[in-house]
Amino acid sequence: MAAKAEALNARLEAHRARLTRKYRVRSADQLVRMVDELGYCFAFTLRTGDAPLPAGFDHLSTNDEGRKWGWIWEWKDELAAERRLYYGTLLVRKPTFVSLTMLPTLYATFGRAGEPDDHLEDVRAGRLSDISRRIVDFLAASGETQTKRMRAALGIVSKEGKRDYDKAIDEVQRLMYVALVRAVGEGREDYNYTYDLFGRRYPEALKAAEQLSSADAMRALLERSLDLAGALTVRQLERLFEWGDDRTARTIERVEGAGGLVRAARGRDTLLVLPSLA
Repeated sequence: MAAKAEALNARLEAHRARLTRKYRVRSADQLVRMVDELGYCFAFTLRTGDAPLPAGFDHLSTNDEGRKWGWIWEWKDELAAERRLYYGTLLVRKPTFVSLTMLPTLYATFGRAGEPDDHLEDVRAGRLSDISRRIVDFLAASGETQTKRMRAALGIVSKEGKRDYDKAIDEVQRLMYVALVRAVGEGREDYNYTYDLFGRRYPEALKAAEQLSSADAMRALLERSLDLAGALTVRQLERLFEWGDDRTARTIERVEGAGGLVRAARGRDTLLVLPSLA
């Protein structure tokens, strides 16, 4: 049993290493091409326990750490502002790059109609805080707004309030109600982001999402994630997309029934493995 597990781990490491070697990024154009081909990836290096998807930072082709940070910090803002890729808090509630062709699939997993009051259902269900609701309502009425101006308009001035605001901004990005537009300002004190409603920033994504059922979108994302990672534990999958236990279980069953994954024991968890690596 131990030998079988070791052999699987070796195949997974080789699968992920091939992906790392394939993409070596030294320009903004190369980063866009990589994200377009992958569909989505984390922006920065993973923590232990996160889903083992690619991370843009780890594909930067230089040994100079300062240069890496300079590249990724500039490109994430530049490319998002130019709408060449999506950047924002999304997978595992972390900074994420998404290709514009994959964006409708991610949005479709929520099963929303794209109406102005969609967020109220998430408020009633406890998935959105009151500050999150106020942010969505404010942007709906005011259009794209810088963080500092929006906080001031909402009367958020205390340190605790600013922490709650930051958490809410991540929340509304993860649920794809709000999208980053651009970074503004120079230096730590002046630097801040401008946000707008996701549907106003990416209307074509909402239009394309209308053609996808949430079940088909979730299946496509699980299949793509396995292509990228080689394998995910059920726990990693749940944290990655936060679909909930029932929807996650149904999606796993659909992909498994179509021959798209093989289950393997992994401690107290279950490993979902790409069939070619099982």
